[in-house]
Amino acid sequence: MITKGQVEINGIHLSYLKSGKGKDFILFIHGSGMTSENWLPQLQDARLTSHYTLVAIDLPGHGESSRSSADATVYHPKKLALLVEPLLDHLHAERFLLVGLSLGTTIIAEIKPPIRGCVGIMLASAFLLNDHITPADILTVGPYGHVMAATNATDENIRAFVYSHMSNEPIAERYILDYKTTDPAFREKLGKMMTDGTWTNEIANVQSWRLPLCIVMGEDDSLMKVNYMDSFSPLWNDKVYFIRNAGHFLNAEQPIQFNELLFSYAGQQFK
Repeated sequence: MITKGQVEINGIHLSYLKSGKGKDFILFIHGSGMTSENWLPQLQDARLTSHYTLVAIDLPGHGESSRSSADATVYHPKKLALLVEPLLDHLHAERFLLVGLSLGTTIIAEIKPPIRGCVGIMLASAFLLNDHITPADILTVGPYGHVMAATNATDENIRAFVYSHMSNEPIAERYILDYKTTDPAFREKLGKMMTDGTWTNEIANVQSWRLPLCIVMGEDDSLMKVNYMDSFSPLWNDKVYFIRNAGHFLNAEQPIQFNELLFSYAGQQFK
Protein backbone atom coordinates (compact mmCIF):
# COMPACT_ATOMS: atom_id res chain seq x y z
CA MET A 1 0.00 0.00 0.00
CA ILE A 2 1.34 3.44 -0.96
CA THR A 3 0.55 6.42 1.25
CA LYS A 4 1.21 10.14 0.81
CA GLY A 5 3.01 12.36 3.27
CA GLN A 6 4.17 15.94 3.54
CA VAL A 7 6.69 17.81 5.64
CA GLU A 8 7.87 21.42 5.79
CA ILE A 9 11.64 21.92 5.68
CA ASN A 10 13.23 25.37 5.54
CA GLY A 11 9.91 26.86 4.42
CA ILE A 12 9.46 24.31 1.63
CA HIS A 13 6.55 21.87 1.63
CA LEU A 14 7.88 18.51 0.48
CA SER A 15 5.47 15.84 -0.65
CA TYR A 16 6.44 12.18 -0.69
CA LEU A 17 5.13 8.69 -1.33
CA LYS A 18 5.77 5.89 1.15
CA SER A 19 5.37 2.12 1.06
CA GLY A 20 6.72 -0.95 2.82
CA LYS A 21 7.11 -1.91 6.44
CA GLY A 22 10.79 -2.53 7.11
CA LYS A 23 12.77 -0.80 9.84
CA ASP A 24 15.45 0.15 7.29
CA PHE A 25 14.71 2.84 4.70
CA ILE A 26 15.41 3.39 1.02
CA LEU A 27 15.02 7.02 -0.08
CA PHE A 28 14.50 7.70 -3.79
CA ILE A 29 15.32 11.06 -5.43
CA HIS A 30 14.10 11.66 -8.97
CA GLY A 31 15.61 13.82 -11.71
CA SER A 32 14.61 17.10 -13.32
CA GLY A 33 11.11 17.21 -14.75
CA MET A 34 10.02 14.02 -12.99
CA THR A 35 8.02 13.25 -9.83
CA SER A 36 7.93 10.68 -7.06
CA GLU A 37 5.69 8.54 -9.29
CA ASN A 38 8.74 7.83 -11.43
CA TRP A 39 9.58 5.34 -8.66
CA LEU A 40 6.25 3.48 -8.64
CA PRO A 41 7.85 0.33 -10.13
CA GLN A 42 10.03 0.23 -7.02
CA LEU A 43 7.42 1.36 -4.46
CA GLN A 44 5.11 -1.41 -5.65
CA ASP A 45 7.70 -4.18 -5.69
CA ALA A 46 6.57 -6.89 -3.25
CA ARG A 47 10.04 -8.07 -2.33
CA LEU A 48 11.39 -4.57 -1.65
CA THR A 49 8.34 -3.52 0.37
CA SER A 50 8.45 -6.69 2.48
CA HIS A 51 11.99 -5.87 3.63
CA TYR A 52 12.23 -2.06 3.63
CA THR A 53 10.31 1.17 4.03
CA LEU A 54 10.49 2.95 0.67
CA VAL A 55 10.12 6.73 0.37
CA ALA A 56 10.12 8.75 -2.87
CA ILE A 57 10.00 12.54 -2.69
CA ASP A 58 8.73 15.22 -5.05
CA LEU A 59 11.57 17.71 -5.38
CA PRO A 60 10.62 21.38 -4.85
CA GLY A 61 8.94 22.70 -7.98
CA HIS A 62 7.84 19.20 -8.96
CA GLY A 63 4.74 17.14 -8.41
CA GLU A 64 2.87 18.10 -5.24
CA SER A 65 5.80 19.83 -3.52
CA SER A 66 5.75 23.61 -3.27
CA ARG A 67 7.33 25.98 -5.75
CA SER A 68 9.71 28.75 -4.81
CA SER A 69 7.76 31.98 -5.11
CA ALA A 70 10.68 34.36 -4.78
CA ASP A 71 14.11 32.73 -4.55
CA ALA A 72 14.99 30.27 -7.32
CA THR A 73 18.37 29.57 -5.71
CA VAL A 74 16.59 26.95 -3.60
CA TYR A 75 16.50 24.88 -6.79
CA HIS A 76 20.28 24.58 -6.97
CA PRO A 77 21.43 21.01 -6.23
CA LYS A 78 23.50 22.33 -3.30
CA LYS A 79 20.33 23.70 -1.67
CA LEU A 80 18.27 20.64 -2.55
CA ALA A 81 20.91 18.47 -0.87
CA LEU A 82 20.22 20.30 2.40
CA LEU A 83 16.69 18.86 2.46
CA VAL A 84 17.76 15.22 2.63
CA GLU A 85 18.95 14.94 6.24
CA PRO A 86 15.96 16.81 7.77
CA LEU A 87 13.62 14.59 5.74
CA LEU A 88 15.33 11.46 7.04
CA ASP A 89 15.03 12.83 10.59
CA HIS A 90 11.32 13.41 10.01
CA LEU A 91 10.96 9.81 8.86
CA HIS A 92 12.94 8.53 11.89
CA ALA A 93 15.21 6.66 9.52
CA GLU A 94 18.10 5.34 11.58
CA ARG A 95 19.58 3.30 8.74
CA PHE A 96 18.98 4.11 5.11
CA LEU A 97 20.13 3.73 1.55
CA LEU A 98 20.00 6.60 -0.96
CA VAL A 99 18.92 6.01 -4.56
CA GLY A 100 19.09 8.80 -7.14
CA LEU A 101 18.23 9.04 -10.81
CA SER A 102 19.89 11.56 -13.16
CA LEU A 103 19.81 14.95 -11.39
CA GLY A 104 18.87 13.05 -8.25
CA THR A 105 22.39 11.61 -8.28
CA THR A 106 23.80 15.15 -8.47
CA ILE A 107 21.78 16.13 -5.41
CA ILE A 108 23.07 13.13 -3.46
CA ALA A 109 26.62 14.01 -4.54
CA GLU A 110 26.22 17.54 -3.16
CA ILE A 111 25.49 16.23 0.35
CA LYS A 112 28.38 16.81 2.72
CA PRO A 113 29.56 15.75 5.14
CA PRO A 114 28.24 12.17 5.01
CA ILE A 115 25.01 11.64 6.95
CA ARG A 116 25.22 9.17 9.81
CA GLY A 117 23.12 6.09 9.20
CA CYS A 118 23.69 5.83 5.46
CA VAL A 119 24.74 2.31 4.48
CA GLY A 120 24.81 2.67 0.71
CA ILE A 121 24.27 4.84 -2.35
CA MET A 122 22.84 3.71 -5.68
CA LEU A 123 23.29 6.13 -8.58
CA ALA A 124 21.17 5.44 -11.68
CA SER A 125 22.03 7.35 -14.86
CA ALA A 126 24.73 8.93 -12.71
CA PHE A 127 25.42 12.61 -13.37
CA LEU A 128 28.43 13.57 -11.22
CA LEU A 129 30.62 16.61 -11.84
CA ASN A 130 33.98 17.99 -10.76
CA ASP A 131 36.65 20.34 -12.12
CA HIS A 132 37.51 17.96 -14.96
CA ILE A 133 34.10 16.48 -15.74
CA THR A 134 31.53 19.06 -16.80
CA PRO A 135 28.01 18.68 -18.22
CA ALA A 136 29.48 19.08 -21.72
CA ASP A 137 31.66 16.03 -21.06
CA ILE A 138 28.67 13.87 -20.10
CA LEU A 139 25.56 14.98 -21.98
CA THR A 140 24.70 14.06 -25.56
CA VAL A 141 21.39 15.90 -25.72
CA GLY A 142 21.07 16.48 -29.47
CA PRO A 143 19.45 19.38 -31.35
CA TYR A 144 16.60 19.81 -28.87
CA GLY A 145 18.74 19.81 -25.74
CA HIS A 146 17.75 23.39 -24.93
CA VAL A 147 14.38 21.99 -23.77
CA MET A 148 16.10 20.76 -20.58
CA ALA A 149 16.61 24.35 -19.40
CA ALA A 150 13.82 26.15 -21.25
CA THR A 151 11.15 28.16 -19.47
CA ASN A 152 8.75 28.27 -22.43
CA ALA A 153 9.60 25.46 -24.84
CA THR A 154 7.01 24.73 -27.50
CA ASP A 155 5.02 21.53 -27.32
CA GLU A 156 6.59 20.48 -30.63
CA ASN A 157 10.12 20.90 -29.26
CA ILE A 158 9.29 19.15 -26.00
CA ARG A 159 7.94 16.14 -27.83
CA ALA A 160 10.86 16.13 -30.28
CA PHE A 161 13.34 16.16 -27.39
CA VAL A 162 11.58 13.45 -25.41
CA TYR A 163 11.02 11.07 -28.29
CA SER A 164 14.59 11.48 -29.52
CA HIS A 165 15.71 9.85 -26.25
CA MET A 166 12.79 7.60 -25.24
CA SER A 167 11.23 4.75 -27.20
CA ASN A 168 8.75 3.65 -24.52
CA GLU A 169 5.60 5.65 -25.27
CA PRO A 170 3.89 5.43 -21.84
CA ILE A 171 7.08 6.54 -20.09
CA ALA A 172 7.65 9.30 -22.64
CA GLU A 173 4.10 10.62 -22.28
CA ARG A 174 4.36 10.50 -18.50
CA TYR A 175 7.57 12.53 -18.64
CA ILE A 176 5.99 15.11 -20.97
CA LEU A 177 3.13 15.57 -18.49
CA ASP A 178 5.51 15.91 -15.54
CA TYR A 179 7.77 18.27 -17.49
CA LYS A 180 4.85 20.61 -18.20
CA THR A 181 3.82 20.74 -14.54
CA THR A 182 7.36 21.39 -13.28
CA ASP A 183 8.19 24.97 -12.25
CA PRO A 184 9.92 26.54 -15.31
CA ALA A 185 12.21 28.40 -12.88
CA PHE A 186 13.62 25.03 -11.86
CA ARG A 187 14.75 24.30 -15.40
CA GLU A 188 16.15 27.81 -15.74
CA LYS A 189 18.21 27.35 -12.56
CA LEU A 190 19.39 23.96 -13.81
CA GLY A 191 20.57 25.55 -17.05
CA LYS A 192 22.51 28.22 -15.17
CA MET A 193 24.14 25.63 -12.95
CA MET A 194 25.32 23.72 -16.01
CA THR A 195 27.05 26.78 -17.43
CA ASP A 196 28.31 28.67 -14.36
CA GLY A 197 30.29 25.81 -12.82
CA THR A 198 28.88 26.27 -9.31
CA TRP A 199 28.92 22.58 -8.46
CA THR A 200 31.43 21.17 -5.99
CA ASN A 201 33.73 18.19 -6.54
CA GLU A 202 30.86 15.73 -6.49
CA ILE A 203 32.98 12.70 -7.24
CA ALA A 204 35.20 13.44 -4.24
CA ASN A 205 32.10 14.09 -2.15
CA VAL A 206 30.63 10.63 -2.72
CA GLN A 207 34.03 9.03 -2.22
CA SER A 208 34.17 10.67 1.21
CA TRP A 209 31.22 8.53 2.31
CA ARG A 210 33.61 5.55 2.20
CA LEU A 211 30.93 3.24 0.86
CA PRO A 212 30.95 1.00 -2.21
CA LEU A 213 28.68 2.81 -4.66
CA CYS A 214 26.31 0.94 -6.92
CA ILE A 215 26.40 2.82 -10.22
CA VAL A 216 23.98 1.64 -12.88
CA MET A 217 23.47 2.90 -16.42
CA GLY A 218 21.11 2.07 -19.26
CA GLU A 219 22.96 0.49 -22.17
CA ASP A 220 20.81 2.43 -24.64
CA ASP A 221 20.94 5.82 -22.89
CA SER A 222 21.29 8.40 -25.68
CA LEU A 223 21.14 11.36 -23.30
CA MET A 224 24.59 10.85 -21.82
CA LYS A 225 27.91 9.08 -22.18
CA VAL A 226 27.47 5.96 -20.10
CA ASN A 227 31.11 4.94 -19.62
CA TYR A 228 32.56 8.02 -17.95
CA MET A 229 32.30 6.45 -14.45
CA ASP A 230 33.96 3.16 -15.37
CA SER A 231 37.18 4.01 -13.52
CA PHE A 232 35.44 5.32 -10.39
CA SER A 233 36.41 3.84 -7.04
CA PRO A 234 35.06 2.39 -4.81
CA LEU A 235 32.46 0.56 -6.89
CA TRP A 236 30.24 -2.17 -5.52
CA ASN A 237 31.65 -5.45 -6.87
CA ASP A 238 34.29 -3.33 -8.67
CA LYS A 239 32.14 -2.53 -11.69
CA VAL A 240 29.53 -0.23 -13.18
CA TYR A 241 26.30 -2.10 -13.90
CA PHE A 242 24.56 -1.77 -17.27
CA ILE A 243 20.92 -2.64 -17.84
CA ARG A 244 20.03 -4.03 -21.26
CA ASN A 245 17.29 -2.51 -23.37
CA ALA A 246 17.12 0.52 -21.11
CA GLY A 247 17.78 4.21 -21.62
CA HIS A 248 17.90 7.12 -19.20
CA PHE A 249 14.74 6.05 -17.29
CA LEU A 250 16.15 2.60 -16.65
CA ASN A 251 14.28 1.99 -13.38
CA ALA A 252 10.92 2.34 -15.17
CA GLU A 253 11.98 0.84 -18.50
CA GLN A 254 13.39 -2.35 -16.99
CA PRO A 255 12.04 -2.52 -13.43
CA ILE A 256 12.64 -6.25 -12.96
CA GLN A 257 16.35 -5.92 -13.68
CA PHE A 258 16.63 -2.69 -11.72
CA ASN A 259 14.78 -4.02 -8.66
CA GLU A 260 16.83 -7.20 -8.63
CA LEU A 261 20.02 -5.16 -8.57
CA LEU A 262 18.68 -2.82 -5.88
CA PHE A 263 17.51 -5.73 -3.73
CA SER A 264 20.91 -7.43 -3.97
CA TYR A 265 22.79 -4.23 -3.16
CA ALA A 266 20.50 -3.31 -0.26
CA GLY A 267 20.68 -6.81 1.17
CA GLN A 268 24.46 -6.66 1.30
CA GLN A 269 24.73 -3.11 2.61
CA PHE A 270 22.13 -3.53 5.36
CA LYS A 271 23.85 -6.59 6.86
